[in-house]
Amino acid sequence: MGTVMLNKLAEKMLSLWNVKKEFRLKVFLLSLTFLFMSACQAIWRPLRNAIFAKMVGAEFVPDAKIYSLLFLIPLILIYSKLVDWLRRHQLLYVFLLLHAIGGIILYFFLINPVYGLANTEIGTNRIVGWAIYFFQESFAAFMSMSFWSFADSINNPSDAKNYYGLFVAGSKIGSIITAGTLYLATSGMAVTQDQIILPKFLLAGSLLLGCAFITLYFLMKYVPGYYMHGYEAVYKVEKAREKEEEKEKFSFINMLKKPFEGLIVMIKNPYVLGIFGLVLFYEVTIVIFDYVVLLAADASHSSAGSLTAFYAGYYVSMNLVGLVITLFGTTPFLRVFGINKALYIFPIISIAIITLTIIHPSASMLLIALVLLRALNYALNHPTREILYIPTTKAIKFKAKAWTDAFGGRISKGAGSVLNISMKKLVPITFLYANLFISLGLMGLWLVVVSFLSKKLKKVIADETIIGEKPII
Repeated sequence: MGTVMLNKLAEKMLSLWNVKKEFRLKVFLLSLTFLFMSACQAIWRPLRNAIFAKMVGAEFVPDAKIYSLLFLIPLILIYSKLVDWLRRHQLLYVFLLLHAIGGIILYFFLINPVYGLANTEIGTNRIVGWAIYFFQESFAAFMSMSFWSFADSINNPSDAKNYYGLFVAGSKIGSIITAGTLYLATSGMAVTQDQIILPKFLLAGSLLLGCAFITLYFLMKYVPGYYMHGYEAVYKVEKAREKEEEKEKFSFINMLKKPFEGLIVMIKNPYVLGIFGLVLFYEVTIVIFDYVVLLAADASHSSAGSLTAFYAGYYVSMNLVGLVITLFGTTPFLRVFGINKALYIFPIISIAIITLTIIHPSASMLLIALVLLRALNYALNHPTREILYIPTTKAIKFKAKAWTDAFGGRISKGAGSVLNISMKKLVPITFLYANLFISLGLMGLWLVVVSFLSKKLKKVIADETIIGEKPII
């Protein structure tokens, strides 16, 4: 009964987008899972920025980004061990469950009259402010990576070209709904209501992760296993590798090396290192824009509630633009131009946006540029970058990806924060221009790296080979 109802709902919603009938339930449930996860992020990210700024201080955001690197390293090592112990979908279960519980725990701290928002003192001794920032850095680092690692492992390049845009569309819809609700709830809110309203939205994020857990369960229960293989060459090799690992004898040295396997693979494999480069170039650029906009917003908003409303409005705008790009740009671009040419679109548009910002360096132009860069990243760059992982081994999809995306993203943010800290003493306009020209240079490097990655991807798919695995004879 449940399968019939889910299939009918999926068919009605996806028939308009030319999704093959046999894939509709799979695409629908994957999109719904990502919708709930992204809806949570659209609430938690504005809360993180606003609560940290009003509990600890906006000027300490660059420091927090650097400290978060130390916090994430043990988490990535633990994640790498879980990759060896758990199946693909179980990794996503663990991520959703742990962060849902974490959100509930932090909710109780936020409503505490001494440690929570009722205490309006601002200072570096506000432990709850730091805890919320690090917790949500963990969520942001692993959220996208956990979902896309799973999606990459159960889809082939053809599926990705046709359906990844729909996954992103689902995420944009969820983000617009929750960020819009947060904006309406916090706009014009009295300062005294911060301690009541904001913790409830933190709790709502945990409930959304619970919904994602349920849709993932339905995916695993109702979608037949033969639709969950992904890139067939990788599937066959991984099955053979599993049998080999069962025969391997225990080695203490191998046990110590396992958690660092992803880092070793990333350093040794030029293809994976190239993907890390794309993460680095984007994150450094976005940290520069983020920090400038945050300083301006913090100076204009006196309470955590009003600053949350500003960020919620910003995320609604970003996701609305992202949804339009996803529906009318991502999937059509991928279908018309193909994966290889689509990889060039984001850096070319980004160069145009940064150039316009250099010509017109106003506060409104900086905000518009930030909205466009983030919208283009989530709607176009992210799904096309994920396709690069499809013809790779499990070690790259999960372990190396943890280092390129989760840790790589954070170390890139740290690098951007170091730039911001080192140039704090510059005259504001000099600070702005220096950072903008650095961003422009990074986008130029992006085009060079993309050229290498697109050629490699084209050759691997044409030859039906796998990146990261020696051929089995």
